[in-house]
Amino acid sequence: MKIETMIPLMVGFLTATIAVIGYFLHRQTERIKIVESQVSENKYKAYNQVVAFFYDILKDVKFERKSKPNAADKLIDFKKDLLIYGSDKVFQKYVSWLTYTTTYPGDNKHFKFFLELLIEIRKDMGNKNTKITKKDIMISLSQDLNVYEELKHFIE
Repeated sequence: MKIETMIPLMVGFLTATIAVIGYFLHRQTERIKIVESQVSENKYKAYNQVVAFFYDILKDVKFERKSKPNAADKLIDFKKDLLIYGSDKVFQKYVSWLTYTTTYPGDNKHFKFFLELLIEIRKDMGNKNTKITKKDIMISLSQDLNVYEELKHFIE
């Protein structure tokens, strides 16, 4: 075969090879984006459920309603979801909070661990440089500086 004939064939072959590789890379990139999107969506749902559960309990206490009897089931479900979708730090903070509440039932210092969990959730959801502190969250929850002053020793 002459060199003049081989060059166009080689160029054609290389062009086709690059096109095929490009196609597969594009498909793989799209798959990764889809998986990342699904994980992010499930992570948001898991984090939202934990926070919503806490706020539901807070409303029950504030309005003197009885808490739901299946709270323990929900806490276990949250643990499962956080293990699968949550960041390592969020999962560890959740386990620290649960461990403390189990080891020291009735001790209000568990607020410290829960507030740390909330801050870690904020960081993992895109607020990496959050300036929100445990104090800020406690003041927001109590809406009363006097209440914060009474409880601040539990979160320090």
